[in-house]
Amino acid sequence: MDENLSKWLNDEISDEELKERIGSEEAWKYIQIVGEVDNWVPDHTERLFDPQEITSKPKAKVRSMRPWWTYAAAAAVLLTVMSYLWLIVADSTVKYSSQVGEVREIQLPDGVSVVTLAPNSEISWDEADWKAAIAMKGKRLKSQTSGRKVKLKGKALFKVEKGAPFSVASLSGTVKVLGTTFEVDDFDDGFNVKCFEGRVEAKPKTLKRSVIINKGEGYLFFKGKWEEKVEVSGSKPDWLQNQTKFENAPLTQVIKSLEKLYGITIESGNINSSRRFTGAIPNDKLEVALRTVFSPFKITFEKKGKIVVLSED
Repeated sequence: MDENLSKWLNDEISDEELKERIGSEEAWKYIQIVGEVDNWVPDHTERLFDPQEITSKPKAKVRSMRPWWTYAAAAAVLLTVMSYLWLIVADSTVKYSSQVGEVREIQLPDGVSVVTLAPNSEISWDEADWKAAIAMKGKRLKSQTSGRKVKLKGKALFKVEKGAPFSVASLSGTVKVLGTTFEVDDFDDGFNVKCFEGRVEAKPKTLKRSVIINKGEGYLFFKGKWEEKVEVSGSKPDWLQNQTKFENAPLTQVIKSLEKLYGITIESGNINSSRRFTGAIPNDKLEVALRTVFSPFKITFEKKGKIVVLSED
């Protein structure tokens, strides 16, 4: 149905407004249909309806006498409203995010597992799915995809207690575990997974091959392929101690980390962002961090408010 007719039937616009929108002749026809439906006979002459003839009679929009399409419109509106309300009720998504410079610890619904969000990151999950997974604790699940599932944007450290299978879905891939401590860093061209305790399985979205990552190991998936395993020391990430360390990390990954740490946008232009950086940057001193990363590559930077423009000779 025409949107203007729908609004007019719902008394959202007046007769005069309807005439302005669809034309006087067309409007008067619909006005007469609604007000005079019992006695109305189509007028095939070329004259316009006489406004005085119509408006001199009180307009009576009788629901029981409206044409069938008015009921169809009402049903469509009702169905839309009901569908919207159902979506609100059915949506049990829970979402948490961290701000620029903020490290945020969140307890997961099983009451024992914990996620620590790096600055400017986001995690979400479906509460209904978690309740079902927790209820199945100790029982054999029907499929490998069942269990405790979360979605991650950015970087986070997970400390997962044993129980139903646990998975982290990011833009670049999925990490599955049973019980362990591990880090996922998702960025534009891939993701980096480090395991501090237990064992995890990481699988990119664009590749069938997954890798098993044991305690003290890390793997980088970058530009469509897995790179060689690296050793990971310590029991937790360095970014929990006010600095972020990188080991042979693509500049793409480092740039994304800088953007999230400081709430900035870095315009890299034509620089080669596949080059690798090894080193540590502070989490609270932007100027120092920028010089530490870009000076060794002879890349200059210019700050324009929250935008940093990179260039090289």
